[in-house]
Amino acid sequence: MELRTLRYFLAVVQEGNITNAAKRLHVTQPTLSRQLADLEKELGRQLYTRGHDGIVPTEHGIMLASYAESILDLAEKAEADISFPAKTVSGSVHIATGETKAMRYLTRAMISVRQKFPGIDFQLYSGTTADLMDGLVRGQYDFLLECDLQTHVNLNLLELPDPDAWGLVAKRDDPLAGRSVVRVDDVLDRKLITSRQGAKVGPLHDWLGPHAEDVDVVATYSLSMNVKWLVREGFGVAFAYDELLVPPNAESSDLVFIPLEPRIESRHGLVWRKTLPTRQAQVFLDAVRSEIASK
Repeated sequence: MELRTLRYFLAVVQEGNITNAAKRLHVTQPTLSRQLADLEKELGRQLYTRGHDGIVPTEHGIMLASYAESILDLAEKAEADISFPAKTVSGSVHIATGETKAMRYLTRAMISVRQKFPGIDFQLYSGTTADLMDGLVRGQYDFLLECDLQTHVNLNLLELPDPDAWGLVAKRDDPLAGRSVVRVDDVLDRKLITSRQGAKVGPLHDWLGPHAEDVDVVATYSLSMNVKWLVREGFGVAFAYDELLVPPNAESSDLVFIPLEPRIESRHGLVWRKTLPTRQAQVFLDAVRSEIASK
């Protein structure tokens, strides 16, 4: 199975039409059709069907398209990392990250790297740890900023300073807004919004204790961008990290952050594979360590 064939197949799936895919790839339609037929013969599976709406991938076709996308991304990354002259520190650093104020250390390191090595750029990928860990292990990312840092036998890790404290985000006119802290009893009759991971495991789940399975969770989120709107419209109150949804000392905000009691925190860290990093990834890692040391 050649990279070219995978690129052809992925283009057909994305375009939903062999004619359009052939134009995009600058090949003839018969050539593209023949390549797809050979691929199906090689794998022994039907990968797509033709319908009124164009090309529709089968279950095996959807699976192959997912693999093809990852394989082609890795191939491009490998080519970019290896093709630079030996004395040139250049290229992309791929960083997968959750949402946390710990990102400030990575940002400062990125600024430092760019000042010394303007040929280095950064590719950021956002998501939950569960979403991104597989990509890290498969080599799609150089680093993962892991929220709720865990111990990984087969990975290197670097803990970052300043863990995030959990709290409740509510509208400023909410009855809880005037509280200095929120306790478990305060949320038992409330409609709750929480992170997808936090609702099932981790510090927040432990904080809720025996009530974790009984509280009314009306929504879960993987990234917090839209959570503000849910809270503002009165859909519920949201568990989140401090500074994530409400900036510190934001008296003008229509939302407030109330710490939990007892206090719970999540520590975060940078995780990477135990293989030789690219030159640009090593430069970035050195800069992160320097930022932590200078804190």
